[in-house]
Amino acid sequence: MEEVSAATRISTRFLEAIENEHWDKLPGGVFNRGFIRSVARFLGLDEDSMVAEYALETKGRVDAGVVPDPPMEMPRDWKPVAVAAIALLVILGVAALVYVRFGSRILAHFHKTSPASVSEGTPVAADSAAQNVVTNPAPAADPLELKVQTSKAVILTIVADGNTVFNHFVETDEAKQFEAREWLEITASDSGGVVLELNGQTVPPFGQPGVPGSIKLTRNDLKTPSGDSH
Repeated sequence: MEEVSAATRISTRFLEAIENEHWDKLPGGVFNRGFIRSVARFLGLDEDSMVAEYALETKGRVDAGVVPDPPMEMPRDWKPVAVAAIALLVILGVAALVYVRFGSRILAHFHKTSPASVSEGTPVAADSAAQNVVTNPAPAADPLELKVQTSKAVILTIVADGNTVFNHFVETDEAKQFEAREWLEITASDSGGVVLELNGQTVPPFGQPGVPGSIKLTRNDLKTPSGDSH
């Protein structure tokens, strides 16, 4: 499984879903067919035949991650509801980004213990060491900052610390930025259509042009400056 993942640049969890025919665990749409073609090409199988079998197996279903086309005209009474839903999603998205960026600092602030009031003449030397431990926590690690620049139109999915924070079509020459505390997983309908930077460091290409692919980035992918003596 690891060998196929390394050759096709497809996450092992997607490969396991394909092997077990758990189609609902795949991104859906063009991703599924692209993954199947990549795996078939690596294994030396007929790509069109494998895609045809997948289409027959999923006939009548809606691919996971793909929203059916809306009706030609939305009923008038539903328009306010749709506008409210979109506004709520935008607010939730902004709140999630604020939490990812500043959440650790806010929690650290509220966990600080205020010095206990001391009556006049009461010695405080015995408690000073304990207070220093509580009021001076170790600084939180800097977040992972991802910049995505597109060179062509792609469908882009970003998962940050296990949460899907972006799953949309992106036009050519657009730039997007995302943050996470531990890891980020990037999936693109065309691996050659995106350029990634992690904390200002360029990430090597993670797939062949014209082929879908995904990559998971952690702090281990950050390069240590050559001049660092530590």
